[in-house]
Amino acid sequence: MHCPAALLLLLLAGGAEAFRICAFNAQRLTLAKVAREHVLDTLVRILARCDITVLQEVIDSTDSAISLLVRELNRFDGSGPYRFLSSPLLGRSTYMEKYVYIYRSHKTQVLDSYVFQDKDDLFAREPFVAQFTLPSKVLPRLVLVPLHTTPKAVEKELNALYDVFLNVSQHWQSKDVILLGDFNADCTSLTKKRLGELLLRTQAGFHWVIADGEDTTVRANTHCAYDRIVLHGERCQSLLHTAATFNFPRSYQLTEEEALNISDHYPVELELNRAAHKIQPLSLAALLLPSMLLPFLPPELGLVA
Repeated sequence: MHCPAALLLLLLAGGAEAFRICAFNAQRLTLAKVAREHVLDTLVRILARCDITVLQEVIDSTDSAISLLVRELNRFDGSGPYRFLSSPLLGRSTYMEKYVYIYRSHKTQVLDSYVFQDKDDLFAREPFVAQFTLPSKVLPRLVLVPLHTTPKAVEKELNALYDVFLNVSQHWQSKDVILLGDFNADCTSLTKKRLGELLLRTQAGFHWVIADGEDTTVRANTHCAYDRIVLHGERCQSLLHTAATFNFPRSYQLTEEEALNISDHYPVELELNRAAHKIQPLSLAALLLPSMLLPFLPPELGLVA
């Protein structure tokens, strides 16, 4: 192959290096819900986009719903195999939820996990934190801290999340942490003023990658940035490629009613590169070089007009 053509293919291949981490409030995920074919099919398509997904609002005492979901995910498109890590049921009353990590086991592994010891009962559902491997020499390990707040105590729980960060960073001797989930951090649950006064806003080093003006809700009559992702750590932030909501109704051409059968939240997600930003000009070059290299391409690699 001509050298310019090989260079072009190498540059284009570099765009496939990202590692995607997602958080999704799946809205009362039960076995009865997952057993509905159209719900199962859509959930599988959503999960297959991510290398790690943190599911919230999982109501599944026996893990039967998650086992069914992961079984179908492993049959879906060959992007697996997938495994899962489930928390105990968490809550203060008869209503209990789990956090569940679903992950591609050939790309990442769970190194350790624990439920944060909430001695002062600050959380309705205390975080189930986990440390994962990453396919990156810059950052071979990363800590994830999920939280689904209760709307009645958003400010208290999000300020307590700073203490969780201190706990996990000491426990694993790492400042590279991602806090993520349905924070209920907008609209009537938390005013803009109170949001700006959170410890995760005023303490140095935290980077909120889902913007305050983002809409993470499915319903047309709401516009709230409830679901968030917050990064801490220089290495973690140096690898950040993109962060966004995933509008699955638009992507899968679902009506609002059909989408609400899945969830009333969009997933939020980020992509991490395997190497730090200093190599990123190569990706830009991949966009600029095709027209310059086209004369050098052999006929079988030429572009069809």
